[in-house]
Amino acid sequence: MNQSILVNDDMAWSPLNQHVQFTAQYSGAIIKCALTLEYLRNKGFSGELQSEAIDAFCSMISFDIEEDTQQAIVDEQLEDNGCLLLR
Repeated sequence: MNQSILVNDDMAWSPLNQHVQFTAQYSGAIIKCALTLEYLRNKGFSGELQSEAIDAFCSMISFDIEEDTQQAIVDEQLEDNGCLLLR
């Protein structure tokens, strides 16, 4: 695990975009991140698209989310707008 990358505890479900949005910190910079519904389903999510169910699932797989986020940042998989979208 890369200790210079911190995933913040600010995850929030966006029903409009159908993403879980959160931020990470890397070398002092804040990176906007999002988990797609596809990402959640690939990790085993099969619940209803409600904040409570998604929040509970994200808490359950938080280690995976942190690892995937850190690896994507290290691999420089940022979108053109500087955001990280995990699919």
